[in-house]
Amino acid sequence: MSEPKKIFREERLAMIYHAIQERQKVFVVDLAEEFNISESSVRLDLAELETRNLIQRTHGGAILRDEIPNNDIVINLDSINERMTHFQLEKEAIGRKTASLVEDGDTIMMDGGSTTKAVAKYLADKKNLTIITNSIILIPEFLYNPNINFYALGGLAQKDHGVFVGYMTDEFVTQFHPQKTIIGIDGISLEKGLTAANPSVPAVSSVKRKMIEVSEQLIIVSDHSKFNRICLMPVAPIDAIDILVTDSGVSKDLVEQIEERGPKVIIA
Repeated sequence: MSEPKKIFREERLAMIYHAIQERQKVFVVDLAEEFNISESSVRLDLAELETRNLIQRTHGGAILRDEIPNNDIVINLDSINERMTHFQLEKEAIGRKTASLVEDGDTIMMDGGSTTKAVAKYLADKKNLTIITNSIILIPEFLYNPNINFYALGGLAQKDHGVFVGYMTDEFVTQFHPQKTIIGIDGISLEKGLTAANPSVPAVSSVKRKMIEVSEQLIIVSDHSKFNRICLMPVAPIDAIDILVTDSGVSKDLVEQIEERGPKVIIA
C-alpha cells in the first residue's frame, strides 16, 4: 500500500477552506479522517483559518463567516505566462509610472510577476541601478544591461510562477537593504491587507514577506482587478505600503479609504 501524498500545510488549509465553502459547515472528526491527520491538527488548522477571519469555529467543527463578501477567497492563480496576457494596457501604464519613481543610482529589490515585468521594461534607461530579484523572467531584462548591477536571488525554481523561492532565497533577501522594494500582489483589501494565492507554493508569500521586512520604501504595483480581493495567504497589513501604484479602474472612494490608512496611491 502506497503512503499518502505529503502536502504543505498551506495547501491543506486551502483544501479545508474549500471544503467549508462547499459544505457550509464541517466537523473535526470528519476532516481528521479525510486528511489522515489527528483531530488536534485539524483544530490547529481551523484556528489558523479563524485567525485569518475566513471561518468561525464551532463546537466540534467550523462554519463559513457570513461577513466575507460573496465568500470569494482566491486560492489559485494562472501561470505567469497566462497572467502576462491579462490587463496588458493597465500594467504597461503602471510599469511606466512606477519606473518614474526610480532615480539613477537607486538600489531596487523586485519580486516576480507580470506587473513587475512591466516595471522592468521601463528601467532600462536608468543609470547605475542595483537590482536584486528572485524573478526568473526578469533576468533577461537586466543581465546584459551595462547600466545595471544585477543580483539574482537563487533558490528552488518555481517555473509556473517564474520565481526562485525557498529557504535559500529568504536568506539571500536578508543580505540586502534596498532603498526601494517593488512587489506585485494577488489581493488587496482594507481589512485583510496584502494577500497571496497559490497555497501549494507557500514559499512565494514567504519571499514577499522577507522583502517587505528589509525594505526602506515599499512600492506595491497592482492593477484594479486585485482590489477588494482576498487570497488565502497573508503577506502584510495595508499600512505597510508606502506607495501603491495602480490604474484608473480603482474607485475614488476606495483610493481615499486606502490613503486614510497611510499609503500614498498613484494612479497611472
